[in-house]
Amino acid sequence: MDTKLNKLIASILHLPVDNIVDSLTMSEVETWDSLQHMNLIASLEQEFEVELSFEEIVSMQSVAVIKDVLKDKGVAI
Repeated sequence: MDTKLNKLIASILHLPVDNIVDSLTMSEVETWDSLQHMNLIASLEQEFEVELSFEEIVSMQSVAVIKDVLKDKGVAI
């Protein structure tokens, strides 16, 4: 699904938006290193106007978990 979230993740990780699926994990994506993870987190916080805790940031190692955390914050995905 070509959502705002998927477009954001694709842009940060330099991937085609079609590659952004719930099962995609940090360990599967060469460009998803610790620096890009922090860029992704900063972009998520800015785009969706949320503040993420350390525990949430560390847990967000897959698209599915990113969506779950954002939903828990009240973001409509």
